[in-house]
Amino acid sequence: MVRRVLLTLLLTGAGLCLGCNRKPGVEGVVAVSGTVTYQGKPVEGANVMFAPQNPEARSASGRTDASGRFQLTTLQSGDGALCGAYKVAISKVQVENPMTADEARAWFEKNGGPPEPGNVKNELPEDYKDAGKSGLTAEVTDGGANDFTFELK
Repeated sequence: MVRRVLLTLLLTGAGLCLGCNRKPGVEGVVAVSGTVTYQGKPVEGANVMFAPQNPEARSASGRTDASGRFQLTTLQSGDGALCGAYKVAISKVQVENPMTADEARAWFEKNGGPPEPGNVKNELPEDYKDAGKSGLTAEVTDGGANDFTFELK
């Protein structure tokens, strides 16, 4: 349930973005990819968020695969990000004892709102999930490689 909420938030945030190279249907977006490792090992299932330093710009996000690789999305799946400077947030959480869809629906009907997520465990150090605290940055350029490596400690 929490993963669905996080994915919804990330996709909503991804729908708020701006940029550089032209691509049909998505003005100014260039391909952006990368790798996330933690303590030297690939991180599977991490959410990667590029938060633009320009408040008028749009964010982009992606999710890592089994090899720690990600592709960013701004508006269309895998389309990339707009050119510019970004602060980067990376998070991976695990929910202990998550509710089933039926349990969540019953909770919502009874209480008129979404259920509490339960015990949420951060699988990466806390500061990485906040773009303002992570210390991670990226500069997306038109014509550049735009392949970033984030080695988390």
